[in-house]
Amino acid sequence: MIDDSDVWPVPPYGADWDKWAEWAEAMPVSRRTGVSCTKIESGRVTLVVEESVWPLNPTGGVHGGLVVALADHCFGIVALTVLDQGHMPATATLTADFLRPALPPLTFEASIDRLGRTMAFVTVDVINRTGKLATKVNGTMVIDGSSRFVPVSGGS
Repeated sequence: MIDDSDVWPVPPYGADWDKWAEWAEAMPVSRRTGVSCTKIESGRVTLVVEESVWPLNPTGGVHGGLVVALADHCFGIVALTVLDQGHMPATATLTADFLRPALPPLTFEASIDRLGRTMAFVTVDVINRTGKLATKVNGTMVIDGSSRFVPVSGGS
């Protein structure tokens, strides 16, 4: 069942970065996982999650599946900051290296490493509460624009 909280807001193309931060925080995934956007600009995004919505592992770390899901969420947000209006990226590949426990709060630092005509290469560094790199996530997003479109304000 879909309710109003499941509606994906339209990216604020042409707006200042404060509006982009509001947009990132208004997404259903962000709201349900407690994501806050502390920095956003073309090709770079920093998101923070204060606590886990799932029980912590015995090490006190956030479950790796949730860490990867949030990193994938970052993929989409950071990719949209560099794409033309109307194009929707889709994750094609994702790999994660779990280096140490993801002790909350977690900081997700996402960046576009390379942007081509049909692909974007993304890295997300997940920093734990001790300031250490807990997880490194790399991936590729497909940007063909022909099969996935972001809704445009005011119409279809």
